[in-house]
Amino acid sequence: MLLAIFLLAVHSLSQAEQQAQLREFPFSLGAVQSALQQLGAYRGARLPSLAGFIEGEPAETPNYEHPYYEFKFDLKPLGPNQTLVSVQVNVSAWYADPQGNNSGYQKFKSNGRLESDILDRLSDFLSNRKSISSLDLRGLEQQIEVIHKQRVDSEHRIAELERQLLDLKTSGRETSKIEYVTTTKSHVPVLSAPGNRASLLLHAELEDEFEILQHRGAWSQIRLEGDRNGWIRSSQLKPSQLDSSGGLERGPGSSSAPGFTVVREIVSSFSGDWPRLKDKPALYIWARPEGSALNVLAGDKLKFAKHIFVERYREAAHNSQNSVQGIVVIFLDQRGGVAAADLDNIRSWAEGGVSAATFIAKCSLDPPGAFGNPTAIGRVTSP
Repeated sequence: MLLAIFLLAVHSLSQAEQQAQLREFPFSLGAVQSALQQLGAYRGARLPSLAGFIEGEPAETPNYEHPYYEFKFDLKPLGPNQTLVSVQVNVSAWYADPQGNNSGYQKFKSNGRLESDILDRLSDFLSNRKSISSLDLRGLEQQIEVIHKQRVDSEHRIAELERQLLDLKTSGRETSKIEYVTTTKSHVPVLSAPGNRASLLLHAELEDEFEILQHRGAWSQIRLEGDRNGWIRSSQLKPSQLDSSGGLERGPGSSSAPGFTVVREIVSSFSGDWPRLKDKPALYIWARPEGSALNVLAGDKLKFAKHIFVERYREAAHNSQNSVQGIVVIFLDQRGGVAAADLDNIRSWAEGGVSAATFIAKCSLDPPGAFGNPTAIGRVTSP
């Protein structure tokens, strides 16, 4: 019965495209665009439910989760102070098949309520601004343009200063050859001194890389996080392989992932409804695009999220006081998006237990479209 309902919903959506709602406004194209931006119309948002917003409401609404909508606008100038606005709404929701065979995001045809609402809001907003003359509007647009240019220049300057700071931090080490090693197997003990009876500091894994500080007999001293160091038997180490650019080969997801800067990190209880992390302590990380980029490719965000997952997992694995059970990356670009993963799944992927595709399928990507094609990179799944 549920499978029949699911197939009927897919079939009905494929048979008819959403009809756009049209409305003319006695304002210039620039004024309408500015009003839509100030109303936040170009950003999608969650719906409280599908009921009341779509045609042919699904019979099993409890099986549809995370309803979401986005507006699509087409603006055509009909004259200097006349603009035709066409709007469509894309509505989607996650279908949780009780049998687990046909779960996935589904699209629905809007019943026109959302389209009418945004056009009414646009009309009210523009009507309230009729007292602004065309000269005043031009002056405001020029001020916005100046402020935007200042912001772009500032972001470029910040990016340049960050590069200079990185160069200063690394320049002192470029003149000497640094030896890097990895372990020959997983779970290799790192001790506080060169001797079997020394206290255990941590266990090194295959994907870990260490800088050699010195060799002493059958032991090698390695650099750990911060100012710490430890000792490993030399027989359990091997040199790291260099890539074509002279850098080190690293484990899954740990390659350089430019394009974003981490601006904030906190540990807090996961407040979302994703079952894998619900009410568990998680590391929250906010990342913004570098430079002046506001629109970034979905694939770049997914690459950066994978990079952060592995990097922070390694730090947590080496911290005996670690309490977090998952990592959440919040993107601050124009479209936004949240990627979350629990530490057990990250560990399984980092140690080669599962493929990258399997790992991504077990992550929470919200909304999935912000990270690429959901059918190719995986969707939010139940535990």
